[in-house]
Amino acid sequence: MRYIYAGCVVDSAGVVARAMDRQQYEGFATMHMRMPMSSSSLPIQGHCSVDNRRVTLRFPFTGIEFDLPSIPSEQTAADFDFLIRSQKGRDMTVTISRLDDLSAYIGYGREDGEDHAVLTFVFYSPDSPLSRLPRI
Repeated sequence: MRYIYAGCVVDSAGVVARAMDRQQYEGFATMHMRMPMSSSSLPIQGHCSVDNRRVTLRFPFTGIEFDLPSIPSEQTAADFDFLIRSQKGRDMTVTISRLDDLSAYIGYGREDGEDHAVLTFVFYSPDSPLSRLPRI
């Protein structure tokens, strides 16, 4: 549980962070679900939000959450990869790239043995040109 007190965010462990120091991003996500007994996949649109290091991808009927290795910033390396565990219990390699001209990041999640990404997501800062896009 978190609450705000005097401009600070305090969690249940008593950890305090200044609310204005938190990095928050919004965006969109797509999950490519494989159809049973078919080689095709169905793209499902969702929402992406990032609060400091915590990424939340919300889709109809499901959601995915994981932590980034570091807080996104302009000083973050251009591309970085890390592993998360997929819903199927398989390792998924997530690649994040910074799009400097848009003040945004794009991510791809690929399960081991898959050629195509099963997750794609974009998140951007409130001052990014992408923030002016209409929400669908």
